[in-house]
This record gives sequence, structure tokens and C-alpha cells, in this order.
Amino acid sequence: MNKIGFAVTGSFCSMDDMLYVLKQLCQKYEVEVFVTPHVRDMDTRFYSHSQLMQLIQEIICKEVHTTIQEAEIYGPHPQLDAVVIYPCDATTLNKIDLGINDNCVTMLVKSCVRNQIPIVLGVYSNDVLSNSGIHLLSLFNKKNYYFVPMFQDHYQKKPHSMIAAKDRVLSTLEAAFEHRQYQPFLLGYKKV
Repeated sequence: MNKIGFAVTGSFCSMDDMLYVLKQLCQKYEVEVFVTPHVRDMDTRFYSHSQLMQLIQEIICKEVHTTIQEAEIYGPHPQLDAVVIYPCDATTLNKIDLGINDNCVTMLVKSCVRNQIPIVLGVYSNDVLSNSGIHLLSLFNKKNYYFVPMFQDHYQKKPHSMIAAKDRVLSTLEAAFEHRQYQPFLLGYKKV
């Protein structure tokens, strides 16, 4: 059974989608969960941090990784077959592209890239069609990065926003194991 690192970043409106994806992955793979400090510590209008962490732990039945030190060991001693970041917010997307390592999730990516394992990004961003787009396209062109297909989100009110399709994560991961990008990547727009 393949072992997956599942990383959660602070696109807080997508936590229900994240829980859905996490449940799917746990049915098929062994999963280790990694979260950013924002996910670990912030209460939002969607979930309190303690409620969200409890829901994640109930799904995986083990501790969640929250520190740089916990993530770092996954590089020198390869233990994962792939990493899925879902949701991947724009800040994390940009940091990964620029090689910035300042939290559990960015350290996980840095540790695993050295082992050339697939990194699957499920991007949720209000500015991926503007400011953050350059980083998405840059990573799209780099080896071992794969993207969950995306659609434009609320294009009338948020014309630069795109989000990953939660029902395409497993297919994207399977394609990434074969070192190919799942297609089609662009899915159009969400009807509003």
C-alpha cells in the first residue's frame, strides 16, 4: 500500500472539501497528515482550530504533524510515495515555487522533492489568475509537480479565483505516480 503525505494549508473556505478528499485517500492509502500553523492555530468562521484538528484526527486515527522538525525527517529517510497538498493556498503555492521553507508543509515539500516523489497540488486561490498565476505556471513546468484540475470559482464576483476539483484528486494522484499530468487541467467555470 502506498503511503501518502497529505498537507493542509489555510484556504479555510475549503475545509469541507479537504475532509472529503482526506476520507477518500484514507480508504485507499496509508496517510500521514501535515498542517500549517494557520490551520493548527486559527479559529475561522468555518471551523474552530480545535474542531478541525479533531475531525482530521478522527479520520486518520493518529497524530497530525505540525512542526518543521516532524516534516524534515521525510527527506533523509524516504517514507512517502507522494505528497498531496489539499487545499494548497496561494501563499503556499508561491513559497514552494520560490523554495521558501518556513512551516511544516513547505518543509515536507522540500524534504520530499529531494527524493523526486510526486507532489500533487490542489490549488484554492482568489488570485491565481493574477498575482499568483506566475507561480502556478512556473511549478507546472517543473519536474514532479502535478495539479488537480481547476475551475474558475464565482467568476462574476471573483474573476481571478480558481479552485481544485475535489472529485479529481484520486485520478490526479494515480497519474502523478506515472509521472504525468492528469488532463484536462482546466475545467471551465463553476455555475453561479
